[in-house]
Order: sequence, then C-alpha cells, then structure tokens
Amino acid sequence: MEVINVSSKKLGSLRKLILPPEVSSECQLFHYNYRGDEKIIKRLNCSEGIRFANKLYTLEALNINREYLTNNFVVPEFLLSVHKRIEGFAIKYVEGTNLSKVLNDPRISIGEKKYYLKRVGQILEQMKQIRNYTPLTDFYIGDLHEDNFVINTSQKEVYVVDLDSCKISGNKVSPAKYLSPMALLNSTKGKYKLSEGGQDYMVDENTDIYCYIIMILNYLYNGRINNVELTEFYQFLNFLSDIGVDKELIDCFMRIISNRQNINPVDYIETLTPKQISLARKLYPKRK
Repeated sequence: MEVINVSSKKLGSLRKLILPPEVSSECQLFHYNYRGDEKIIKRLNCSEGIRFANKLYTLEALNINREYLTNNFVVPEFLLSVHKRIEGFAIKYVEGTNLSKVLNDPRISIGEKKYYLKRVGQILEQMKQIRNYTPLTDFYIGDLHEDNFVINTSQKEVYVVDLDSCKISGNKVSPAKYLSPMALLNSTKGKYKLSEGGQDYMVDENTDIYCYIIMILNYLYNGRINNVELTEFYQFLNFLSDIGVDKELIDCFMRIISNRQNINPVDYIETLTPKQISLARKLYPKRK
C-alpha cells in the first residue's frame, strides 16, 4: 500500500471531522485534501505491537483485494506517515449520514428506512458471493452496527465504512459492538465461538447475520435489544407475532438464539408494514 509522508505540522493542522454526539469512533477523523480530492484521515490509536501489526495487515489485505469489492465498500487508499512512523490511513470522503441517525429521523419515511435496512442485507449477500466466487474466501464485516454504514440519501446508497475492523485473509478478529460478553448470543452455547484467548468472538457468516438482525430489532424495539434478558427477547418476538409480523421473518429473528444456522432476513424486510413498525416502536411495553 502506498505511503504518503506529511509533516507533523501538516497533520496537526487538519480539520477534525465532527461526528454527531451519539456516533462513536475508536479513532480521530480528519478532513484531508489530497491532489484536489477530499479524503478522510483515520488516525490510529496505537503505532506498535500485535494490534498495530494486525491493523496494517488488514489494510494491506483490503488493498490487495480491492478489485473484488464494489464502490459501496469504502476501502482505505493509502497510509499516512510522519517521520517514517505510520500515523493513520486515508479513505474517500463519503457524503452522508450514519444509518443510526437515519433510522431515528422522523422526517424520513418508514418505507425509505426499510429500503436502507434491506440494502444492508443485500450487501451481506454480495459478500457471500465474493467469498464463493473470488479468491477472497475469508471476508466478513465483523463489527457490524448502525454507525458503520453511511447513507447517501440523495443517491439512495449505503456505504460500508470502518473496514479496518473487518475479518479478511486470516487476520485476527477485532472487538465488535454487538459481539460482547453481555450480548444475547451468549445464551446460545457452541454456535458462536470465542477466539483464542477468549476475549473476542470469532467472526463468520453467523455473526454478521446476528449483528444485522440486532440492527433490525433495535429499530423495531426502539431501543437496544442486544443486552436484554432472554425472557424479554422472547416476549418482544411474541408481541411481533401478535401484531401480524411475517412468521418467516420472526423465525429469522429466533434463529440467532438457537443452535440453527442464521438466515439473512433480507427477503422478508418488505413484509413489514408501516402499521406493524409503528405499533412495535410506540406500543410495545418495554421493561424499565
């Protein structure tokens, strides 16, 4: 991967990318004009050790395999160094809004929100095709959550960002927001496996679909469902059934806490009616 050298003064003068208060980022982000094109610099928190080496390996793997990835995967473009020390990397600037904000914006129609949720599922299907038909057989998002998707509402496109935390080419797994010791997936024994050392979960198709379903359920639940008790999870699914939500979609939801393989619910998103979504978000009696 190409390395661009800049001075510490230049790096220190970059304008910080301001994220909404509810959107978190593990690294500092900066605007950077490179040869007339606007980029975003993601400055790394660490610059040595195993974690740093794994990050560089991941970036290089993405760069080598970029030909297999469509434009909605925001792949790092070059490394940035100061005094021969790697400080971060650059990605293209994507104009848009994080999916978390879109889903909670009352000005955006339910139909459009369903469209974006469906596009995420289509991206997962696209990744499955990449694994099946290209040399890139080990490629998963890993840390899949609402803030790692940027929505360009004018283009109606969904972009996958923060790919430096993805699972690719045998790299080590990175921490993931919805794959935690307190998550619902811990109620299922043997299906979701911890990595060597027992700190992070191994990433595969099941975990990506798990996180995708948690995103959908967060929207329907109008809250954070990933850390509720199992009884609360069952009660919410029963409520969805009572208001007429498609049985096949509910089965997809149920599978994430069973020993059965997870199913991508992308084909069933369209069955959700505006009335069902409104009832779930407004009338379901959440536990305090």
